[in-house]
Amino acid sequence: MRKIFLILALAAVAGTACAQQNVERRRTHSVFELGPFREAKVLQPFGRFVTDTVNIFLRDASLCFLRGGQIYKADVAHVLGLLVDGAEYRTVNGQMGRVVAQRGYNYLLRVTTVDMHQLETEARERQPFFEVLPSAGPGAFIDLDREPLREEDLGFPLHATYYFLAKGQAIPAIESKFRKHVRPEMRTAFKALTGDRFWSWKSEDSLTQLLMYLPE
Repeated sequence: MRKIFLILALAAVAGTACAQQNVERRRTHSVFELGPFREAKVLQPFGRFVTDTVNIFLRDASLCFLRGGQIYKADVAHVLGLLVDGAEYRTVNGQMGRVVAQRGYNYLLRVTTVDMHQLETEARERQPFFEVLPSAGPGAFIDLDREPLREEDLGFPLHATYYFLAKGQAIPAIESKFRKHVRPEMRTAFKALTGDRFWSWKSEDSLTQLLMYLPE
């Protein structure tokens, strides 16, 4: 395990984010998905589990835990998921994805991270603008900044990336990746469904319908 260097990178507006599908712009005032650290059941292979005080760091959707008042990033090589406050998470590509739908042993997961690209864009747009006032003497400026931010525009912008977990295999919610896993007898129906103009790869409800097309 290694100690996580906190809050930090986000405030510095550094790094990159994996841009995929944004259903709507969600925001948070915390860099942790669960807010305060919470007691959770950490699921392990062969039906085992441990109870620990955990959270999910929104910089990269990594699992973190508390030890002696210090925050550490967990090694998830042997972590299958979490059960916390009635919600279930599964490990996907080293990140924690919340289970938003399930059919048999197949899952639709939502991985939530801070949208670093949007955060950088907003930081640039919110730089104050000044105009020199010659008549008021040297060093006199007037602030031409925009109107105060609305409450819904405060905090960190969030980004949702979706994956399917089919018998332990992670499948990005992207048509070119997903269609390789569609059951042969369902390919015609899959093409008709995804060709409907009311169906979308950016909609959580639409993606949920795809669980029935995966091998069971």
